Amino acid sequence: MTNEGTLPIFTGVLIVFLTLAGFALTAGCLKQGRLAVEDMNIQAEGVTTSAVTLNVSSSLRNTGGVAGGPFDLRLRAFNTESGFLEAEQTTQAPGIEWGGARLISQNIVLPRKGSYRLVEAVYLGSTLSGQGEITVNNLEQLTPDTQQSGLIIEDMDFIVRKVSGDSAVIQADIYVANGGGVSSGLVTIEVKAKEMDAHLTADKQEAHIENIDPEKIGIGSATLTVPDQYNYQVQALIWRNGTIVRRSEGIVQLRPGILVSNGSEILSTKIDTSKFVADGTRMTQAPYPYSTKAPGFEGVLAILPLIGIGAAGTARRRL
Repeated sequence: MTNEGTLPIFTGVLIVFLTLAGFALTAGCLKQGRLAVEDMNIQAEGVTTSAVTLNVSSSLRNTGGVAGGPFDLRLRAFNTESGFLEAEQTTQAPGIEWGGARLISQNIVLPRKGSYRLVEAVYLGSTLSGQGEITVNNLEQLTPDTQQSGLIIEDMDFIVRKVSGDSAVIQADIYVANGGGVSSGLVTIEVKAKEMDAHLTADKQEAHIENIDPEKIGIGSATLTVPDQYNYQVQALIWRNGTIVRRSEGIVQLRPGILVSNGSEILSTKIDTSKFVADGTRMTQAPYPYSTKAPGFEGVLAILPLIGIGAAGTARRRL
């Protein structure tokens, strides 16, 4: 009787012991997951003349272990030339289940110049769990958002409106096309004339076009007063948000030259500019004066040309 009554008790104790032992062994095998950086992708979110905002998307995977608690994703940018730390961004994210993956995006702001090594490190507490890196080169080649304009200077016309004494009044008509997908809003064009030999500015004005719809052309007009019997390089500059987004040039020759002696000598030819004065008909809007100074060669800027154009997308900041 005694042996038969003791057996169930002993068996129960043994089962409990084995269960606890198994739990202890299983608990000993559980470990913190290892988070690996499997891939990194970069996209420019915003570009100014001085800085670039990069969006860095990192693909993380738990390659072993149970889902842990929150982890830190630390993104650092090192200048490839100096090796110095330029910027740093830390993001906290919830744990990833065993074998699971997650895509996490971070923004980091860097100077718009040079190249950078972007290092993405995953920390579980104070322990480095995984790391990846990627390099971005030549950020100065990214075009600022303010310069991404669909506006193009298609043509320039120059008309003599008046000749008085030693001065000539020239109307410059600037044909601007909108190749973008949205309306342009107000378009401001700076028109200036420089004497071709001395590169001195004779006059400068502003022309305005209220709006240009997509795939349409608007005309801005400026009136320039310059000394007669000189040759001028005329520049048209489209300004947007304090930056030149388009540039075009033309030539006005009020004293043209011809080649003689087999092209080895240039002979200047005087023309009567008054014979080119057009009537008062104007097909464009009245110009908005940028300067009211008397004509002459002074200062830093100039007038516009009569013939010829060329467009170039150079840009500089307006002071």
